[in-house]
Amino acid sequence: MRRRRPVDPGRGERTRRPWLFLVVLGVTLALLGAAWVSVCVRYVANPRIDPREQVDALYVLGPLETRIEPALALMDAGVAPVMVATTSIDPAGRPYFTQYCGRTTETYRIECVLPDPNTTRGEARLVAALMRERGWTRVGVLASTPQAERARMLLERCVPGEVLVWDYPVDRSVKGWLAEFVHQSGGWVQAQLDPGC
Repeated sequence: MRRRRPVDPGRGERTRRPWLFLVVLGVTLALLGAAWVSVCVRYVANPRIDPREQVDALYVLGPLETRIEPALALMDAGVAPVMVATTSIDPAGRPYFTQYCGRTTETYRIECVLPDPNTTRGEARLVAALMRERGWTRVGVLASTPQAERARMLLERCVPGEVLVWDYPVDRSVKGWLAEFVHQSGGWVQAQLDPGC
C-alpha cells in the first residue's frame, strides 16, 4: 500500500507568488512609465510659451547654430535692440559658429557669450547678471520646445525681472522626442535636487 504524502496547503500559493510578484511589478512599471510619458508630453512637448512682445533684450539659449534663423527673424521683427546668444563650443572647448557675433544692424546688435557653466542653469545665471548690470527689466528667451519649460523654471529662480519664454517649430521623429524626454527628464531631476539659482 502506497503512502500518501500530506498535502501542504500553502504550497500552491508559494508557487504562484513569483507570478503574482511579476504581474504586480509589470503593472507598477507600466503605470510609472505612463505617468512619465504623460508628464513629458505636458512639460516637454507642450510647454507654456509666452506671446512675442517687445523686450529689452533677446537671449538665445545654445546651441546657436540650431536657433539662428528664428532668432534673426525675431530681431528683424523688432522685438529687442540687442540679442545675446550662447556661443557654441566644440568638445575641445573652442568656440565655433561665431560669424554672427558682433553683428550690428540699423535696429539691433548681436553679442555672443559663454556662460559658466555652459548649461541651461549657467545661462539662467548669466541672464540674471546681465539684467542687473544693464538695468533690463524684461527679457525674451528663445529655447527649443523641449527645453522651454525647464528653462522657464530655472530663469524664474534666478532672474530679477520679467522673462518671456519663446520657442520655434522643429520637426522631430518619435525617436527624437523620446531622446528629448530622457534628456529633459534628467535636467528636471537635477534642477529639483538643486533648487537654487
